[in-house]
Amino acid sequence: MKPKSLTILSLILLLGFSTQAQRVEEKDVLGIWKLIIEIDEELDKEADEAETLLEEVIINAVSGLVSGVMDNIEIYFEFEKRGKVNVTVKAYGEVEEDEGNWYINNRGYLVIEDIDDDDDTFSISADDDEWKLIDGLLVSEEHEDDRNVYMTKVD
Repeated sequence: MKPKSLTILSLILLLGFSTQAQRVEEKDVLGIWKLIIEIDEELDKEADEAETLLEEVIINAVSGLVSGVMDNIEIYFEFEKRGKVNVTVKAYGEVEEDEGNWYINNRGYLVIEDIDDDDDTFSISADDDEWKLIDGLLVSEEHEDDRNVYMTKVD
């Protein structure tokens, strides 16, 4: 094998491995992250998989409403040392804040514990969902293949 061929093969292997999840470490998580939910893509996929025409029509009708609501909501997670997380939800000019806990499990993935605020205006149910670090994004394991739910670092 020629040296040039070896270099190209090495580059291909390196690029192939760069999209795999890496172990999350505290230093990777610390800071502010914005939650992105690409609801349009998820609803389009659901409509394509609909078993009946009526189901597809209902999903398409609801998608515009849901998309409009999601356009007016921003959710931020500020991960601090020792497993503390501050959550800020901005919706329709209102701002709600609460705090919770996070940890890195034995598989090396981020887990955010359920958060219920004191005055019951919002809650975040994480259901022990694992977040993987892929290409600089925190990607929900449940949405790893389609990457419709992920967090991007703000600071």
